[in-house]
Amino acid sequence: MSHDDKNHSRHESESGKVQSPLWLERFANLATEAFHSADKLAPVGCHFHRYEEERGLPPQWEVTLFASSTEIYGGALDGSCAVSRFMLDLKVLMEVFDVVESSYWQAQTMAEDDDLGPHVGVEGQFEGHSVWLRITAKPPSQFESGRVVDLCANEVQDRW
Repeated sequence: MSHDDKNHSRHESESGKVQSPLWLERFANLATEAFHSADKLAPVGCHFHRYEEERGLPPQWEVTLFASSTEIYGGALDGSCAVSRFMLDLKVLMEVFDVVESSYWQAQTMAEDDDLGPHVGVEGQFEGHSVWLRITAKPPSQFESGRVVDLCANEVQDRW
């Protein structure tokens, strides 16, 4: 995810550390090129976790990308959060991977403990790393909004 005026990003591991491997930053930046926003896209977040060998399976990186929400200050909607509207170019997304092993679209929340809800998932290889990528329709609830719109001051500020 690029750090330009168009889109700031936040990388976060399961432990809360913000350090990520360089290849993972390249991967996330390339994957965000598949996002096509209906308006100015809010900052894109990246949550990741590396699973070590479990039950004889090879190590895998679980990566979740999401467009953050925008908190509104002032006006009738004061205190509410809006979700960024975007489309995902699946062809561009698939081309990020060196090898695509599987892909799917989860259209609805599957259970009460389903933190991701609707999302697109792709499993494959990137630069020799096994990756399970998920891109959510909405930001996971545990993340603060990445942008603030102050209607009284007519300002937009990215938090991260």
